[in-house]
Amino acid sequence: MTAADRILSRLAGVRRVGDWRWVSRCPAHDDRSPSLSIRQADDRVLLRCWAGCETTAIVATLGMTLADLFDHARYSPSAPAVDRRHLAATGLEKWRSAELLRCGEELRLRDVLLRAITRAMQAGAVSEAAAWDSLGEAHLGYSALEYRFERLLRNQDTLKLWRESRRTA
Repeated sequence: MTAADRILSRLAGVRRVGDWRWVSRCPAHDDRSPSLSIRQADDRVLLRCWAGCETTAIVATLGMTLADLFDHARYSPSAPAVDRRHLAATGLEKWRSAELLRCGEELRLRDVLLRAITRAMQAGAVSEAAAWDSLGEAHLGYSALEYRFERLLRNQDTLKLWRESRRTA
């Protein structure tokens, strides 16, 4: 028995109006003329009360749940491959967010360090040669980190960046 058969058998005043389409009196309100549209679409039944009744109220009045609107014989939950792809995409997005945060924090820390070295040199607390050495070390890899941050921010090559991070880990 399909979902449409289960629902249509519980309704009053059902009339076919086309292929896979019916109208009926809505059981959720005092309906004198058909205001409920019923349509079979792929693996489910779609209900629409033109008087404004919610679908949950309609199926509850029929003693059913929203799950009863689906053809369980034709409806199959997502395939394992689809679940794996969804989990992989979710995991990759979580990694991207965490890596974006980490890169941003490191860039911010380096900026603070660069400003502190510059201030220390201007104040005379550090010699110019020592300041240049410290600035060189603090700036080492800054451009690559900034480029990585921009790619993560724009969501470009995220999978490639993730693979690179696995190789270096």
